[in-house]
Amino acid sequence: MFAPTEYRLGRHDVYLFDIDGTLLNCADAVHYFAFCDTLSAVAGRPMNLDGVVAHGNTDTGILCDALRAAGLPEEEWRPRLPEACQALSAYVAAHKGELRAAALPSAARVLAYLQAGPALLGVATGNLAAIGRLKLASAGLPSIFQIEGFSDGFEVRSDMVASALAKARTLAGTESSVCVVGDTPADIQAAQRNGLDVIAVATGVYSREELLTHEPTLCVCSLTELLPAESEPLRA
Repeated sequence: MFAPTEYRLGRHDVYLFDIDGTLLNCADAVHYFAFCDTLSAVAGRPMNLDGVVAHGNTDTGILCDALRAAGLPEEEWRPRLPEACQALSAYVAAHKGELRAAALPSAARVLAYLQAGPALLGVATGNLAAIGRLKLASAGLPSIFQIEGFSDGFEVRSDMVASALAKARTLAGTESSVCVVGDTPADIQAAQRNGLDVIAVATGVYSREELLTHEPTLCVCSLTELLPAESEPLRA
């Protein structure tokens, strides 16, 4: 495990960023109501996400967990998952004007710093692609990601990370070093299951102390801590 002062941003060839709680926060409830609307349509009765763990989960995983918790027979809803994911994305797209996403401190600076060097940038997020892209646009974050790791087709986060890793290694080489950046224990565990380094950022709902118990490669309180001192050159 690195101490923050020992880690130099850019030491890895590829960085895969989570979105919610890592690069941005949403002050709206569009995504939540999209789940409620979609789940209610599948179940045929009003539903919400009470009792479902959303932080660190994938959109597909959240749908599955909610439907299981509601006691619906899996053989009835599982074949409808692709339809449900499409409905989820369509709801957010229809309400994109209501999105209130804000980039977290230094998110844009960290991305710009890495973009100025040789590292490749990607996302590894539980969001479906259409939803994740709308959130990034709402937060004003640049579309500079060469690798897209969205949760379309992936119920389990580590499988989504494995898919993003395969894309990263195709672009950067089979021996490239890849690092996941995320704000939840699920991000840490998904990276570790794929043999990857992981930077945990305590900018979501989990504290630095909680994240440290999962033994990430590095744990910081904000992305700002990853930037070099102002006196250092952009690419040392």
